[in-house]
Amino acid sequence: MAAPSPYRHSAMERRKSIVAALRAEGFLSIAVLTRMFGVSHMTVRRDLRHLEEGGQVRTVYGGVSLPVPARHDSGRWAGAGAADEVDIGRRAAALVGPGDTIAVDAGRLGYEVARALPDDFHGTVVTHSLPAIQTLLSRPRPPRVVGLGGEVMTRICAFAGAGTVAAAQNVRVELLFLAVDALDHRGAYAHSDAEASVKRALLSVAARSVLVARHDCFTDSAPLMLGLLGRFHALVTDGRPPSRLERVLRSAGVHLLLTGDGTGSGNGNGTGNGSGTASERPDRNGNGAGVRSSPYAHDRTASPGFGA
Repeated sequence: MAAPSPYRHSAMERRKSIVAALRAEGFLSIAVLTRMFGVSHMTVRRDLRHLEEGGQVRTVYGGVSLPVPARHDSGRWAGAGAADEVDIGRRAAALVGPGDTIAVDAGRLGYEVARALPDDFHGTVVTHSLPAIQTLLSRPRPPRVVGLGGEVMTRICAFAGAGTVAAAQNVRVELLFLAVDALDHRGAYAHSDAEASVKRALLSVAARSVLVARHDCFTDSAPLMLGLLGRFHALVTDGRPPSRLERVLRSAGVHLLLTGDGTGSGNGNGTGNGSGTASERPDRNGNGAGVRSSPYAHDRTASPGFGA
């Protein structure tokens, strides 16, 4: 971080510098900003209040970050499928234990997983998603957050590029929630090369991986393969796949977890799993034999491959 400036900034210069630094860092603490500009905490907070009122920053626990993008800024944050994505995030977050080390992908689905993490979660979240970082740090008791830096891709409001890939390769996580654009009988796919590179890097350091995707992924097409189906342990989605793909998923050992009634209708109840009763958890071998519990209860002995 930069040393204190040898000359006094005007308020306008200081605020421009804060926004520029946030675009590079993603998050800055109040203490760091006071050292950067050689001003008081009160002055920094006044600058941040001004910037937040203008929608340029978002104050969070202990500092400031870039604002969560408005829903119209990207197709991934808008549209009739928003309720479906919320349900997918909730269903996926039910797999997380209070002290787990997890990775959360970028995009709307990754954000919804982060947002739905239980209140008692005190583990570690590794992510390159700026909205996920923001929502986690804004909690009254935020978990440990490891941000993967790099160049910011404004379309998905996330870090990407060689720096992000290198950062991802130096971590280790128990469980990865990976958002995908398309899924077929061979594997999972992404549209963008920059996004695909980060997704593959995260996949390489995860002990277990869970796909999160809307039902559109069964009919959409994307060119860049992320991995063969056998690499993944579960799929959380809002609609049942075509029968042939469902059989292939089962053969590959990918457990299917559906939200609601599995019709992709976004009914908002966030339960259901495609193996029968909504409150069933798959057995340790992923065969679908259920240990009954709340959809939000975490039983590491009952989930396929999510235990030690």
